[in-house]
Amino acid sequence: MIELASAIPESQETGFIVWNPYTGQTALLIALFMFLLGAGIVILGSRLRKDLRLPMPWRWLKVVIVLVWILQILILLRVFKHIISVDPSAGVTGPVLPVTLASAACTFAFVAYYLRRNGAASALGGAFAAAVAGPMVFEFPFILIVAPVASTPTDPGASLTIPFFLAMFTTLALLTFSSKARITRYTLYSLGAMFLVFGVWALFGFEYPSDAILLTLNGASKVLGFATTAAMFWKAQGASVVPAPTER
Repeated sequence: MIELASAIPESQETGFIVWNPYTGQTALLIALFMFLLGAGIVILGSRLRKDLRLPMPWRWLKVVIVLVWILQILILLRVFKHIISVDPSAGVTGPVLPVTLASAACTFAFVAYYLRRNGAASALGGAFAAAVAGPMVFEFPFILIVAPVASTPTDPGASLTIPFFLAMFTTLALLTFSSKARITRYTLYSLGAMFLVFGVWALFGFEYPSDAILLTLNGASKVLGFATTAAMFWKAQGASVVPAPTER
């Protein structure tokens, strides 16, 4: 996905989505909510005694998910191309892009290696799902957080919003295709840690990563998003697993 950018000095180019930082009491309330949510998920992880396998969709539903996913990606690429042709500044990527690409590569390599004994199809399929779903773990809550203070250089409206969210949902749904994917305590630890980092970032109003501290917060939360999906394929030693519903 295209990296998001924020309101920055006029002398600099802006990216596709522009947002103003939260201030005052609103920033503090968001930070408090993020801290409570993150701590709650971490505590839930500490109390999880059995890994929870994701319910695998029916075969026909898998086909639908893949077709919708491909369609939404094609639509988004076409919309982005049009927007960039109208406003070239919309094509500028953010400073966290290298972190995103490196995290995706590491996630793919880790899962593929970890599942290597399950066959090439299982290893590569799980690795692909973890790598593409990783940024969505970050993007989905992040978009919801900044949406109230966000704007775009152009006004794509529903032509972008609907495909964007459908692409996120179907990308995350790809994780259910693998019988090896499960919710582990490490999955919850990583997700909870991401929200705790969000809490610290919220104290800065979710300001655009224009300095070392903000860039670190943005990058750390993105890495933890990838860690969340990677941990879904890492079975704790000796952990039991709650069976998923039988696939039809």
